[in-house]
Amino acid sequence: MAKPQIPHPIVSTPRLRLRQFREDDTAAMHRCFSDRDAMRFWDHQVHTKPSESERAVRRFIDCTPSYYRFWAVAEAGTDRCIGMVNYHDGHMRQRRVTIGYIVDPARHRQGIAAEAVAAMLDYCFDELGLHRLQAFIHPDNLASRRLVEKLGFRCEGQLRDHLRVGGEWRDDMMYALLATDPRGRAAP
Repeated sequence: MAKPQIPHPIVSTPRLRLRQFREDDTAAMHRCFSDRDAMRFWDHQVHTKPSESERAVRRFIDCTPSYYRFWAVAEAGTDRCIGMVNYHDGHMRQRRVTIGYIVDPARHRQGIAAEAVAAMLDYCFDELGLHRLQAFIHPDNLASRRLVEKLGFRCEGQLRDHLRVGGEWRDDMMYALLATDPRGRAAP
């Protein structure tokens, strides 16, 4: 007998709706993944073909919640996808995951990433009962470092040659937020 599908959680904020990805979100995610500036700190190379983003969205739809979960970040009023938040590298027994996020470059500096990430943090701590959330951030990615620090994450150090992207090694800063830490808030 097949296991019943667990419904994908929907998380709402005043401006956003975090929901399951759909195939029609591919074009929005391709805008993110094909933008060289937005992708310069990511853990994979820029998507040069829409089919690469299509494969990624299919992976986001068919996620395994105990290991990773992806939410489309959609505008509350229109349900139009403008980015993504996720947890991955899930270690549910150890009650820890790593988080990631990306927002359409046209929507940068509007507080959208902070609002979406804060909502996902609440879900991870309050609904999943996680204890530790981690973020690995390139040392030069000041905007992302400021975002997680504003939400209460603490820098735990630099990991040398932590990731290999496009044949090049790169360092990452390791940030963490514990369930027992004071949390910052995203501006509404």
